[in-house]
Amino acid sequence: MSLKKWQKIYVNRSLNMGSIKSIGFDMDHTLAPYNHINFEAVAFEKTLDKFIAAGYPKELQKLQFDPTSVIRGLLVDHERGNLLKVDAHKYVKTAFHGKRRLDKEERHRLYNSESFKAENLKSVDTFFSLSEVQLFVEIVDFMDRHPGRIKKSYAEIYHDLRHYIDLSHADGSIKDKVMATPSHYIKKDKHLCGALKRLISGGKSLFLLTNSGWEYTDAIMGYLLNDTLPEDFKSWRDFFDLVIVNGQKPKFFTSKNPFEEINISTGESKVCDDTLKRGYIYAKGNAAKLQEVVGIVGDEVLYVGDHIYGDIISSKGLVNWRTMLIVEELEHELHRLEETKGELEKIQDSLREREVLDEELQKLRSLRRSLDFQLKNAAGLGDKKKSSHLLRELEKLDDKVTEKEEVLTVFNKTIKNIIEKREKQIHPVWGELMKVNLEKSRFAQQVETYACIYSSSVTNLRFYSPFKQFISFHDILPHDIA
Repeated sequence: MSLKKWQKIYVNRSLNMGSIKSIGFDMDHTLAPYNHINFEAVAFEKTLDKFIAAGYPKELQKLQFDPTSVIRGLLVDHERGNLLKVDAHKYVKTAFHGKRRLDKEERHRLYNSESFKAENLKSVDTFFSLSEVQLFVEIVDFMDRHPGRIKKSYAEIYHDLRHYIDLSHADGSIKDKVMATPSHYIKKDKHLCGALKRLISGGKSLFLLTNSGWEYTDAIMGYLLNDTLPEDFKSWRDFFDLVIVNGQKPKFFTSKNPFEEINISTGESKVCDDTLKRGYIYAKGNAAKLQEVVGIVGDEVLYVGDHIYGDIISSKGLVNWRTMLIVEELEHELHRLEETKGELEKIQDSLREREVLDEELQKLRSLRRSLDFQLKNAAGLGDKKKSSHLLRELEKLDDKVTEKEEVLTVFNKTIKNIIEKREKQIHPVWGELMKVNLEKSRFAQQVETYACIYSSSVTNLRFYSPFKQFISFHDILPHDIA
């Protein structure tokens, strides 16, 4: 069977699934893909309500959630109120202050004239960040349009924002609505049950490790799987040898937190002993104890998640688990990239042609410098005849240089317009997730560095054997293809 691009698993680092004994899964945006528009609209609304209740201007109530405003992989400069898209070399290529796009000169002055530390900025790593960052953008824009109405700094606004959105998640404002009507917020994948069963049949031990609480986890996983259980399964929990909720990732990978056993009848929990038993529900805990009790070591575990830092960087960097990143956006983007293939070929052809034109221009400039040097020597020797001849040649050459520069200027504008048009076809504001113009984005670099494999969906695992050897062919340097 020939797989479509969005059904494939992509490989950064070779991975032999035959050596994987245990596979762990995050839940939110991994096993449970969300309807982002519906979910983030609620998060936006509930967080905004808390801003108004805390004394912020009531005019903010008019703000609307815009699902196209923010994408993953951006950086938030909460000190300046800016939103940035950065390439793999930490060069800011696109930036907005509120809703105002910063021009090249302003980007250069603020970020590109000297190095800045990306780790000091907020990274938009997960879908749960989209509504909070868009609300920040909207409030910054409101502050610029209504000076003095909010007497706080951008950093103070962002601090309040983090508090209110955490409160909205903690007090049930958001999750109660999801549990009440999960079909409105969660996208059920009919292939999930089969994909998990295939891994179990291949001898893999599965565990669930999520930061969500038990009640919410049970509701969402039940919605996803309980209607499609295999005959010998009683509930969704039968897919997993261990279920760990309130995992507190990334702290799960660094701390010595004990595991707590949850009594699902009462909701009470108690610190448990050194055994973790199948069929029981646990909270908190730590990766080192999990490995010790289950009898697995780092690279025998594959962890599957969507959060580039909390799931992927932490699990790989701190406990050496192998990693699979879920990049839901790939399905949409690969469709768009296929549709814009013609534009990309046109851009590449134009770039090659521009390189030829630029080389011709540099030859003319080099010749001009040589003639200018000869003219100075001739003038110094008092050779008027030669000087006159060189002056005429320089004038002709100046005309050719000017003509070539004008051609290149038009050519560069044409290429820029084609690139911008193509980017807007992929995303109206930010372009391609994995690229900034034609360069790798910072997000792409993180994916390449930390995710052993990546795909648009967990259920794409069903297309591959549980013993598949994923081979990396991506380690190519520029001289390899020259």
